[in-house]
Amino acid sequence: MAAPTITAIYPSNNATSVPVGANIEITFSTALDLSTVKNNIVLYGKDFDFASGPDTAVYFNEDGTNKEFLKSPGFKGVVKCDYELVYIDSNGDTVSLEPTSISDESAGPYTHKVIIKPKTILSPDLDYNLYIIGEDESGTNKGISTRTVYEVDSSGATGTTGVMHVYGGYKGESHETVNVKITTGGNIGTAEYKWWYSTDVESNATTGKVTSRRFRKLDKGIQIRFTGSSFVVDDVYTVNVRAKEMLEQSYTSSFSTSNTEVTQLPDTTSTSVIGTSVSSVSGVPLSIIDVTPADGASHQKFSDRKITIEFSATLDSTTVTQDSVTVLSYPISGIISSADEESELFKKLTVDSNKIIIDL
Repeated sequence: MAAPTITAIYPSNNATSVPVGANIEITFSTALDLSTVKNNIVLYGKDFDFASGPDTAVYFNEDGTNKEFLKSPGFKGVVKCDYELVYIDSNGDTVSLEPTSISDESAGPYTHKVIIKPKTILSPDLDYNLYIIGEDESGTNKGISTRTVYEVDSSGATGTTGVMHVYGGYKGESHETVNVKITTGGNIGTAEYKWWYSTDVESNATTGKVTSRRFRKLDKGIQIRFTGSSFVVDDVYTVNVRAKEMLEQSYTSSFSTSNTEVTQLPDTTSTSVIGTSVSSVSGVPLSIIDVTPADGASHQKFSDRKITIEFSATLDSTTVTQDSVTVLSYPISGIISSADEESELFKKLTVDSNKIIIDL
């Protein structure tokens, strides 16, 4: 397998006016190891960029101190993200369900797209840097890697109720096959197995007992787990593993966010987001039945960046827009460096049946 290369990226390098609610997508030339993706793609904004919204206000304690003032930079700007790998075919189309038949990269022309989802919306009018880490120096063994562990092939098993799962990242240096053979039949806790690599012989196999309560460690970074019941003697499960190939060099991609767009509108959707009011149902006016956090609530966790408003009936999502819902912030007690006046916060708004969900 060849080392992975980047074939497409969104936002593109030096892009401007990127919607603050957009995901980042990177397409690679091969299938990837998810664990190395999580550890080697970093989105970085401004130091101390704790919250979206007005960035001009600097808050101080009553004695004029600020615990963040003059702190060492370079640690607070990392944006927390979720990472997802989706398969795409040779035409670049996403495969809706990950193919369970992939027992090796030769099973089909599938490569991976990485979808990076910031856990909170990005700040408007801000520069961001995306770091994609590869193996720049020979022998570092760090960076994004090709996929090393493939799906379990159960074609050598006659039983249909016992299942083996595989986890981990292969640390070996050559292509091998892991063989797991049932030696004592029965349910979990009774059944037993032995395992060996294809580069070894069955007579040197390592034995173990089938359990679903914890992972069974093999070696070279591979772990397995059993579920189900009625395992059958001499059933064999196999897993193809391949030595990792690293992204050969590191990359930096920069972009800046918009101060008007929250989410990216599809090409087939009207760009109009005009709305004036929340709908009513059968002529009965809507009423608010619950708000989280509650009106007047205090001492909220700083990490709580979501407001949920529940109405008495299903909403017409076309009438609940960024323009028709406004979130304002007000000065807190103490000394504030900006004017003591309200400021509008940037938000991402979602309508879910009879609820408005606002992410700040």
